[in-house]
Amino acid sequence: MDDEQVRATVAEMEQALRAEDPGFVRRVHAVRRADNATCVAVFLLLALGAVLLTFGVATVALVPWTLGLASLVTAVLVDDHHKKALRRR
Repeated sequence: MDDEQVRATVAEMEQALRAEDPGFVRRVHAVRRADNATCVAVFLLLALGAVLLTFGVATVALVPWTLGLASLVTAVLVDDHHKKALRRR
C-alpha cells in the first residue's frame, strides 16, 4: 500500500465513524482541544518561569525569582493534572 491508499482508507474509516457514532467523534475532538490548550498553557508557563527566574537571578530580586519558580511548579502541576484526566477518560 502506498500513502494515497492509506490516506483514502483512513478517510473512509473516519467518515464511517462519524456516521455511526457522532458522540464519540465529539468526545475525541473535545479531548484534542483540551490537549492543545494544555500544551499551550504549559509552554507559556515554562517560558514565563524561565524569563522570571533569569531576571530574578540577574537582578538579585526575590519577587521575580519566586514568581518564576511558582510558574515552573504550576506548569508541572497543570501537565500532571492533564495526564491524570486523560487516564480517567
